[in-house]
Amino acid sequence: MTIDDAVTTEDPVVDAPVEHRRRFGAFHEGRRPSRVSLLANGALLLVASLLVAVIAFRTRLEMTNIDGISYMSIAKQYAEWHWADAVNGYWSPMVSWLMAPFIAVGVGQTTAFAIVNTLSCVAVMAMGAWLLLRTTGNGWTAAWSIAATAPLLMANVSLQTPDTLVLVWCLGFLWALLAADRAWHGSVRRIVLTAVLLGAVCAFGYFTKAFLVPVFLVVVPVWAVVRWFQDRPEARERRSVLLPVVALVAVVLVSAPWVIALSVKFGGIEVGSSLTVNVSGKFSDTSSTDGDEYRIATPPNARAVSPNEDRTPSIYDAGILEAERTLPAVPQPGAEAAPTESHTTTLVGKVRYYVEQRLEALPYYFNRIGSFAPFALAIGVVFVGAVVAGVVHYRRFVFASIVGIFSGVYLLGYAGIATVDTQGGNARYYLPLFIGSVLIAGALLPAFWRAARRGRRVRQVVAVAACAVLVVAAYSQNVNGVKAPFSTMGTRPSGIPVGQVFGGVITPDEPLSDLLLANHTLPAGSTILGTNTRDATLVAFRTGTQMYGEPGQEYDYQDPSFVALLKKSGVQYFLNYTNALIPKDRDYSAIGTLEDSFTVQQTCQDIRSAPVQACRVDVVKVSGS
Repeated sequence: MTIDDAVTTEDPVVDAPVEHRRRFGAFHEGRRPSRVSLLANGALLLVASLLVAVIAFRTRLEMTNIDGISYMSIAKQYAEWHWADAVNGYWSPMVSWLMAPFIAVGVGQTTAFAIVNTLSCVAVMAMGAWLLLRTTGNGWTAAWSIAATAPLLMANVSLQTPDTLVLVWCLGFLWALLAADRAWHGSVRRIVLTAVLLGAVCAFGYFTKAFLVPVFLVVVPVWAVVRWFQDRPEARERRSVLLPVVALVAVVLVSAPWVIALSVKFGGIEVGSSLTVNVSGKFSDTSSTDGDEYRIATPPNARAVSPNEDRTPSIYDAGILEAERTLPAVPQPGAEAAPTESHTTTLVGKVRYYVEQRLEALPYYFNRIGSFAPFALAIGVVFVGAVVAGVVHYRRFVFASIVGIFSGVYLLGYAGIATVDTQGGNARYYLPLFIGSVLIAGALLPAFWRAARRGRRVRQVVAVAACAVLVVAAYSQNVNGVKAPFSTMGTRPSGIPVGQVFGGVITPDEPLSDLLLANHTLPAGSTILGTNTRDATLVAFRTGTQMYGEPGQEYDYQDPSFVALLKKSGVQYFLNYTNALIPKDRDYSAIGTLEDSFTVQQTCQDIRSAPVQACRVDVVKVSGS
């Protein structure tokens, strides 16, 4: 007996005149969940939301991601009505827009981020459960999705990135696609209204994260083609083609105000620079910087914390100060040397390099996904196999098919830009695949359960065990940091202490910033440059100063060319990070006077994922500043 024999279809194939009358808000086959079921899901959602909120409250003071500094600084500029400075071509604006009202009423910047992330997490759990209730009519499935998703959100609510907001958009996008599917054979008015809704949702994706633009630009036409060929030839209607066309127009219209704001600021047509900046390096094996030169990047405006606040080339490159080195650069331990010769100067060479890098990075993609969702790949493989075998049909499992299209495009998209050097990118980039796998499993779960009930009891036991294992694996790996079943790696994208959901507020472990503040070493509003630019960005954020410079420069205070460039830049304080275990006399007289010196346990090298070590930080006041 197959699944098809055992189930009632999710969205049965019906004649168009009947199908177009179906309202998207209608429950599956008219079966409204019982009041008890709705109350139980509401209670579970409340408990899960409280757990997420507790973790957000405990970690609200921490700085868990350096990119978050840019988002928070931009939000502060919006809150203080410096909109000309806040308009940004590199960082997507949505999360900063949402933080700005909280900052405006006096909430701290990191706390504002925590509030936005908490609300996003609650929305993710509620929207996922509601979508499954609508498409399956099964309260147990909705409750299972909340239980499976909550651990992931508990582990990521403290990250100062827009990734939980991305999850909200993904669910809204899937809801809009499902609405579009049900309007496919509707009246012209219904098609147009639904297309406007879909286009508006896509535009919000553009505001949320740049990577979502190619995602919806691929998913919508792919879905439209699949939907077109699901109808019998005689049932296909030309007016259905209006849906993706009107949706595209709606995207343009809703996005237009932001595009106009960017274009006015940058003096030309500008839709955002994030994709351009991040993708441009994927086709070349050469470094973007010249090792024979010093480069001091300057912030894009007087209120920006660091130059990273806007990487749009027209503004970032214009703020670069350069000087030829007098002394050769000494590579830091652990830093990769830039290639001396490029083989990617031709188009063929660039394409070959790109493909080779994608294939080499393939294992890292699976490792990243397995680090927080050991079951996601298994669910994906089973789903694809079921589709190929004809067990899962689009019209029988509309919602699962839509989620499958979205998840497949999303995975291929990030696989197309993640690199070997970054080991597949950050795990948080792949979080939507967790939600996708849960939704696919949830959408198919009632069908498999009905099939199991008509067989031997062992099928029921296996089905229940599989659901329980998924929830346990999600919790053990994302919250407790324990290597979960089916996982190839045990790391977790979480900022919470292992096994500690409850407790007091966590005090940030930032010894250098604490000492600088306690000793009033750096006056607020001053400008700084450090040999560890990643840590100097955090120092600037905490001390109310402004950071100059960029990573990978190996600034050498003994090099006359660097000293001259430093003074030309107008930097007031130079922070020199060195290994405290290597005693060395340091003469800063060419730069200025030594104001203070600290030895702290922290990262010292200016490289990604540098180890914590005994680090000596000398703070030098630049003469003439």
